[in-house]
Amino acid sequence: MKPKANDIGHHLAKIRFRRKLTQDQLAARLQIAGYDMTRQVVANLESRRRIATDRHITGLVKVLRCSLDELFFGTPPSPRSGSVQPPVKR
Repeated sequence: MKPKANDIGHHLAKIRFRRKLTQDQLAARLQIAGYDMTRQVVANLESRRRIATDRHITGLVKVLRCSLDELFFGTPPSPRSGSVQPPVKR
């Protein structure tokens, strides 16, 4: 079994599904935002074949507009905290 370090894969997939994004769409948004992540990188993070770097985590939080708690632990902040903005519709 692989180590649990930076194990965001399951939560990343859940957040992506909630945002109704494909892996390709998420990768494209990450690239537009200046993060060099392909669909293959997203797939490998979700399947735990790759450990997330600080750059991956920063890009995912920014593009998905989620909190670190949500990405790492699957716990979205309460609506009152105001730390999560709704996704941008394009």
